[in-house]
Amino acid sequence: MTIAKASRDLYLQCAFKFGFWAGDTPPTQFYDPVNFTKLEITGVTQETDDLISNMEGSWGEVLSSVNKPTEPAQLTAEANYMPPALFSLLIGADITELNQTTSAVTDEAITPAVDLWIPLANQWIEATGFVAETSGDVTITSDHYEVDYVNGLFKALDTTGATVAKVTYTKSDRTGEIYKGGKAKSEYVKLVGTATEKVTQKRGMLVIHKVNLSASSTFDPVTGGRIIGQFSGKMLTPSGETSPWTWVYSDLASNL
Repeated sequence: MTIAKASRDLYLQCAFKFGFWAGDTPPTQFYDPVNFTKLEITGVTQETDDLISNMEGSWGEVLSSVNKPTEPAQLTAEANYMPPALFSLLIGADITELNQTTSAVTDEAITPAVDLWIPLANQWIEATGFVAETSGDVTITSDHYEVDYVNGLFKALDTTGATVAKVTYTKSDRTGEIYKGGKAKSEYVKLVGTATEKVTQKRGMLVIHKVNLSASSTFDPVTGGRIIGQFSGKMLTPSGETSPWTWVYSDLASNL
């Protein structure tokens, strides 16, 4: 396939997988594609360094003009569907696994307060089988108290509920993800994309070799709707490459 000489437009439809660099070692594993709604590449920013004539006859004219780079190439991205590893970067979080196994808790001592929530020793509590008792082993009915079974909080609704001195319950089996957010997080990321050029219906590759990526937006969990993450970072040219990113246009038909 020779380089075409005739003009053509470019209309891309892309899907990008991503992986994390380990120091100077490129990724050996990649996560599933991210639903990017924006992946904006800004080229190297340059400014001119002009030599202005101060001589009679050409005073104020440019004798020489040289462009010099002032900012490297940069990536600005938005996404609304991504693996947890990228979501943790969005909110600046260390991510670990939630693994809680079921077990019974008997006669946990508490000191309730009317209309105030107090923490229990555990979270993710089974709603069934929760028993509240006084120090004299008198059971207090649930209309005198309220329980937040997820966060493990207890609130006495009246003075009778405030007489509860111990509770018995069962922790439930729970798995999931724990995000310790609010940290300064950044990662060197490689993006490997497939692309269909929609005008010619030919396949291509678009690779961003190394970008120092971090979150660049606020995180609002109560606004409603999907969370849209924004990322940005400077692009690097790693060893073995000759540019920060590469686009390869091929003769492979898009239906293959």
